[in-house]
Amino acid sequence: MLNEGFARNRAGLRLYYRIVGDDGPTVVVPAACWLEEDLEPLARQRRLVFFDRSGRGRSDAIPARTSVTFASELEDIDAIRSHLALERFALMGWSYMGLVAGLYAAEHPEAIERLVLSGAMAMRYLGSAAVLRPELERELDESLRRQRERVDTEALKRLEDEHAAGKWADGAAFCREQRRLSGPRQFGRPDAMVKTKADPCGLPNEWPANLGSLMQQLFSSLGPTWDLSDRVRGITAPMLVVHGLEDLVLPNAARLWGTLVKDARVLWLEGVGHFPWLEDPGAFFPPVDAFLRGDWPAGAERVTHAY
Repeated sequence: MLNEGFARNRAGLRLYYRIVGDDGPTVVVPAACWLEEDLEPLARQRRLVFFDRSGRGRSDAIPARTSVTFASELEDIDAIRSHLALERFALMGWSYMGLVAGLYAAEHPEAIERLVLSGAMAMRYLGSAAVLRPELERELDESLRRQRERVDTEALKRLEDEHAAGKWADGAAFCREQRRLSGPRQFGRPDAMVKTKADPCGLPNEWPANLGSLMQQLFSSLGPTWDLSDRVRGITAPMLVVHGLEDLVLPNAARLWGTLVKDARVLWLEGVGHFPWLEDPGAFFPPVDAFLRGDWPAGAERVTHAY
């Protein structure tokens, strides 16, 4: 089954959604433009509802000079939920949208049956000047080392300089080239990049300048430092946190989710970065499928401490 269309949020902006899969339990997945094709294997015997928040993917661009707050993320999920008349569903969040999914699950426990987070960012930011525990400093140093090893920083700087000088009039072409050069830093297995079916750069909302501006507004609305840990503790649904040990999102982020949510387990993936469904689909899809069917997958463990 394939169905697509648009819902409208409180501001009247259209939100693109695409429904994939058979009749069965519903899983809502934000970030359609990045995930809708690559995560289709999860659609067997269930219905996946992919969507893009306003200002992302195929959804309407947010008008200039319109204030955008983090709260609008949750409002857009509500708009999809209302449009499709969803009462109870599973929710899956990846990367930044993992934070969004977790907070939505905390605020709407009546709606969320199960929660999957993959490469989810932490629910707190204490500022760049924060004093880190030695264990966390080591994780951060290792993450920065990987970035240096995986990316040709000189080529990336040349590209940025050329763009600033007006040499890249084609926004989609520039986006794809930037992604080609910078993308390997997010992979434990960079060769897996070519496996993706997604082409977010074909959509102007996903071009670096547009996406960067939106994300800056969203985080600015939270203030210079923020800690949403107390809100996260409101999650009551069973939660599976999938985290690649080569991810630039530090493993401590997964530990924090695992310690703050009562019914949570963490599945660590060796040699995998931010795109586990591309890098090691055999280690990603069966456990996530099992969890969405109601079982804790083998290898998922309880976490008792975080830094």
